[in-house]
Amino acid sequence: MRMIGLVVMLGVIMPACAHAQDGSGHAQPGPAVSLDRLVQDVVANNPERQYYQRQIETAGVERQAAGRWADPEAVVEFGQRRATDPSSGQLLGEGTTYAVSIVQPIEFGGRIALRRAIAERQIDLAKTGLAQFDATLAARVRSLGYGLFAADEKAAAARAVAGRMRTLARVIVSRDLAGPAPALEAAALQAGAISAERAAASADADANSILYELNQLRGAPFAARIRINRPDMSLPNLPSGATLAASANANNFELKALRAQFEQQGLRVDLARKARIPVVSVGPYYDHARSDIRETNYGLRLSTTLPVWNRQAGDVAAEQGRQAQANATLLNAERRIARDVFDQAAQYEAKRDALGQWAGSSPQRFADAAEEADRNYRLGAIPLTTYTQVQQAYIDAANAVLDTRREAIEALLKLRALNGGTALGQ
Repeated sequence: MRMIGLVVMLGVIMPACAHAQDGSGHAQPGPAVSLDRLVQDVVANNPERQYYQRQIETAGVERQAAGRWADPEAVVEFGQRRATDPSSGQLLGEGTTYAVSIVQPIEFGGRIALRRAIAERQIDLAKTGLAQFDATLAARVRSLGYGLFAADEKAAAARAVAGRMRTLARVIVSRDLAGPAPALEAAALQAGAISAERAAASADADANSILYELNQLRGAPFAARIRINRPDMSLPNLPSGATLAASANANNFELKALRAQFEQQGLRVDLARKARIPVVSVGPYYDHARSDIRETNYGLRLSTTLPVWNRQAGDVAAEQGRQAQANATLLNAERRIARDVFDQAAQYEAKRDALGQWAGSSPQRFADAAEEADRNYRLGAIPLTTYTQVQQAYIDAANAVLDTRREAIEALLKLRALNGGTALGQ
């Protein structure tokens, strides 16, 4: 019996000493920030976002270049000239000859306008890509932020339970009551505290994993610590699935990009057809020759291609094939986006309904019940079994509510991203 008491005493005192040595038992919290501020910080400092901004700048340069004429062509010729008498064949003279001409290719059929329109679509695609990246990044940050908040709440609940159990175990051991019951109760409390501390450690590990990803996204040192202020956890009513799907069909960034690509490909088909129209090159020329006499010629040179063999037919067919592929990709994406909308809406409503049924079973109610059980157990009003059940029920209920709300919020954020980042709700 004395051996049991000694073991229990060591089991109670050693964790308390270790807890006192590290100060708090877990990593020190950092500054508290709101979810909105965190999203702004990540979007402003994310290094990958610079790529999409650079794409917009590149598309702007391409648009400027698309509206320009082709570069002029310069032709320089050198040669030798010999003049002979047509009757006798006698050499009359010889000398050098040269010619210089500069011509400007001129395209007809609106090809420059088509290339400029294609470049305009490229700018739209780049801007859409940046907007899609921002919306996806914001949704991910909000999801991670709530996950960090939930993990901290889970750890706090588990530590509160573990602290109460270890305190009671120390009180029971210090009383030195006769019989085996006090020592066994202290051992049971210590076991419950270990289980609660394990839950807290698991929540801390989840929080660290989330924090590392957040620090990566916002370009901060991985060791930097932050806390999330209690976010807005309201779950609004949503329109019907058909209404959500129609809204996503109009606002989704991926669909906007695919539609712009489809329109752009149609312009490429038109440009390939226009390639059959000849390009006319016009410009001045000057040539000078010297043999028996000196001869100088100058004037206007005009050249063009003759569309005899229709080699452009292959290019037109290839562009039409790409247009058909773009259309098929767009149709498939529309169906996939609609399916994702219905799926996420169903998941959101299921989690929201479950939380609505638990309205009277909030974590705070179980926290109050756990504290009440602690007081009653100290007074001897309830047995140890009831006490430990209430403490474990508090941890389980807190985890269930936080996880279910996190899943509902994640579904809502995915719906918002599918809707082009536009807020949802009736």
